Amino acid sequence: MLKEVLNHITEFFSEFFKKEEVWMLLLFVGLGVWVIYAFFETIWEILRNFFLYAWPLLLFFVLLGIFESLWLFVRQERFKEKDEFVLLELKIPREVKKSPQGMEEVLAAMHSLRNSPGTFKEKYIDGEVPRWFSLELVSIGGVVRFFVRVNTKQRRVVEAAFYSYYPDIVVEEVEDYIGMFPKSGDEMKERRMKMWGTELVLAKDAAYPIKTYDKFENIAEEKQFDPISTFLEILGRVPSGEVVGIQILIAPAPGDWQEEFEELLNELKTPKTISVEEDEGSKELTVARSPGHTDVLKAVEENFSKPAFQTLIRLMYIAPEDSFAKGPPAHGALGAFSQFTALDLNSFRPNKLMTTKADVWSKPYVAPKVRLSYREQRLLWNYRRREVPPETWMGKFMTSFLYHWNFGSTRFLMTTKGIATLFHPPTAVVLTVPHVKRTESRRASPPAGLAIFGEEEELGRFN
Repeated sequence: MLKEVLNHITEFFSEFFKKEEVWMLLLFVGLGVWVIYAFFETIWEILRNFFLYAWPLLLFFVLLGIFESLWLFVRQERFKEKDEFVLLELKIPREVKKSPQGMEEVLAAMHSLRNSPGTFKEKYIDGEVPRWFSLELVSIGGVVRFFVRVNTKQRRVVEAAFYSYYPDIVVEEVEDYIGMFPKSGDEMKERRMKMWGTELVLAKDAAYPIKTYDKFENIAEEKQFDPISTFLEILGRVPSGEVVGIQILIAPAPGDWQEEFEELLNELKTPKTISVEEDEGSKELTVARSPGHTDVLKAVEENFSKPAFQTLIRLMYIAPEDSFAKGPPAHGALGAFSQFTALDLNSFRPNKLMTTKADVWSKPYVAPKVRLSYREQRLLWNYRRREVPPETWMGKFMTSFLYHWNFGSTRFLMTTKGIATLFHPPTAVVLTVPHVKRTESRRASPPAGLAIFGEEEELGRFN
């Protein structure tokens, strides 16, 4: 039997190699292999010689990029050190008749204060970077307070914007509540306190908006809802001695921020087609947009019509060890952001790289307790200083630690409408008592006809 098999194989190859086509194919395959080998050998020789003689030039450009990144980091840090900030508290009256659209107008005024390096001197010598504002909703033992941190040079404009759109609100400079927080992980242990913290990011591209305040409104008065009330209910239940803070850092983005998402917008605008087989051949037919697709396109286009801010959102919970509850206050504040979820648009999710959670099941799978300690210290440091990650790669590298690299914090774009949905004075439909620290009296303008002229000595007695 084996002999028969060998005979069949021999006959097959004899017949196979008698054909001229086979020899032509083998010839072309052989030439192809030789050409490819010669080509790659030549290319390898060229690359080898290039790197042999050009490596000093390549090294120069690499070092130049590193030096530029490091130089910008140093100059930008010095620029930020020179800035002075003031913490303003919004004293909420018993009733605010303005909708969150008033806060949207305030944010638009804040956006007009945008600064950015436009010249070589401003960028490389002065180290100028955009100035960040901080909008903060904080519960100190169940008393909820609204804060806005601004640069001292921009304070008057921000105050004027609030008084223009919220005439009954009192904007008052206050001492920074951050002094209540431990300064470091060691001090936290000494004071026998524990903390939980995280940062939030968008689940999808920033072109897609979250569920905004107008989607919560209803013509029927009994069905009107203000999303800020969810935060007030949760923060108002924080026990005495504990602090829960929501920090929204914003910096005005360029006016052409939409250009980054032009390709996505064109994709949404392009109608879908299907191929249909007919007698004459295949034919492309346009498929009508579904109502849901149309609504998404409208929402994205409306989002593009608004000014945007670079945004970074942090949550912090600090409490004594004996009363620390990782569940209700922490998860409640985090869960309140789920009300802004629009399944076909956008939503928030925790940033896994910036949260006080580390175990053997997450990268790099070693020393979970040490990694957790570094994460807590990073979040505490960032919250206390209202810190924004450095602009440059070298800046992030220089501020990193072995067990926590400073590349996890992520900023994203959000329009004035989205931010106003997250942070605004409670509207009239919200029961603010007893949760919110508010003003009891109403601001009023001076009476008409009040004398405003007089000699200096006459006016002195009124000082």
